Amino acid sequence: MSFKRGIWNGDFLRALEALAQQDGWWKDVLADPSLIIGVRDDYLNIYWQGQSIFKVSFKGGKVAASTHEKYLLNPDLKDQISLVEGKFAFGEAEPRMLTRDYEGAATLAKLKRAASLYSGQEKEGVHEIATSNNSVVDVEIAINASSIPDIKRNLPRMDLANFEMTANGVDLVFWEAKTFSNRELENGKIVDQIKDYRTVIDLHQTEIDKSYRCVAENLADMARWSNDRRSVAAAIRAVKGGAKLNVNSANVGLLVYDYTADQSDRKDKSGKTLKERVTESLAEVGVGPERIKFKGTPKGLTI
Repeated sequence: MSFKRGIWNGDFLRALEALAQQDGWWKDVLADPSLIIGVRDDYLNIYWQGQSIFKVSFKGGKVAASTHEKYLLNPDLKDQISLVEGKFAFGEAEPRMLTRDYEGAATLAKLKRAASLYSGQEKEGVHEIATSNNSVVDVEIAINASSIPDIKRNLPRMDLANFEMTANGVDLVFWEAKTFSNRELENGKIVDQIKDYRTVIDLHQTEIDKSYRCVAENLADMARWSNDRRSVAAAIRAVKGGAKLNVNSANVGLLVYDYTADQSDRKDKSGKTLKERVTESLAEVGVGPERIKFKGTPKGLTI
């Protein structure tokens, strides 16, 4: 199977539910809706601004968590370290350079601050959109395309997946996110990306449908475990309850943000703005204006 999402292991789910009732990192994650829980193939990634600060799996009958060593560098460091004869004299600074113990929400805040150092405008924008739209079901969605001809990337990666209520059930919509200054909006690569996404969605439609039905159940369960600190949209609850999930390659869109009014109004030699040029180019591959959203800031961008 080239695409699989969801926590399918019942023992893992029961262990996560039990752990949610105990003080510790998992209870703190659930209580922090600014963190994104990315449901993978029987494991989780806990994201802060595009950085996975926890990988959560099930090993030996227990919930196991790990983090990248770079996130353990203490972001509170501020002193100078002397360089003496080719060696850094850490002295009393060395014991406090790393976050060594998990000591509650304050430690979680430190991990987030450390992870922020490795983010960027585009990832920060995706995080803002995902955490302010409780119908988002996934981020960083990669689908293996290594055996598919005419696909330019072996692992096309879409930024967001969202559920939309419709008169005919729930639509699964994938979104690509770009900052206004991203050159791919100008050089035509965005068109190729959208075409690739639509190709892989068509080929993996059944797997995608099955995966996101499970993800909907997982996210609804986690919201319940959080004692209402997390919420899921009606569309997610509907899919969990058995509503029809529409997986269609036509449901791919583009989000563009981080620009000023002057940038938005600027026209090229033909008298067209960037939004007009992008809208025209994507129309050629069947993306309508309702699937193209421009907003100066990702804050308040509704999908």
